[in-house]
Amino acid sequence: MLIAEVLFLYDFEKYINVLSFSQLVGQMCFFWLIRPILKVNFKNYSTHNLIELVVGFIGISYIVGYLLYLIFPLIPDLTLFLPSVIVFFIMVIICIGIPFFNKHPDNIMLWGIGGGLLGEMSCGFIYEYMSDHGAYLVMAHLFGAFIKIIFTMYLIRIKNIKATENEYN
Repeated sequence: MLIAEVLFLYDFEKYINVLSFSQLVGQMCFFWLIRPILKVNFKNYSTHNLIELVVGFIGISYIVGYLLYLIFPLIPDLTLFLPSVIVFFIMVIICIGIPFFNKHPDNIMLWGIGGGLLGEMSCGFIYEYMSDHGAYLVMAHLFGAFIKIIFTMYLIRIKNIKATENEYN
């Protein structure tokens, strides 16, 4: 993923295929690392926050969809970019959805990872295609650092999460 971040900042349009491929490989590694907790237990889902979830999902989907609507015509090659965007959204949905079905307290870090991924992607593309303001670049880097720190902390705790997951179900 670090290769993708460096190439994105260096010259996105020139290295789009390499960047998209490295992003796909990074996302597959992410799925492989969190595979111990990738199970859905529908009996753990409480419907008391269903309205908030739906409203939040619609709001975030609108913002990200509109951003993609604005930048898709500017992307020079969609061959690998489109699959990497699809896998990215699957990864974000999994990060945000797992805490609803697996009630272990440490799974809340996945919300931080999912939100950080959305923030980094949004700020990066806004900087690249819409505004050259340096604040977007700084925010993209801060979101990237935040994701790496939270994901490392989550991976350190993943064995404990898997071992004590039955206590919270």
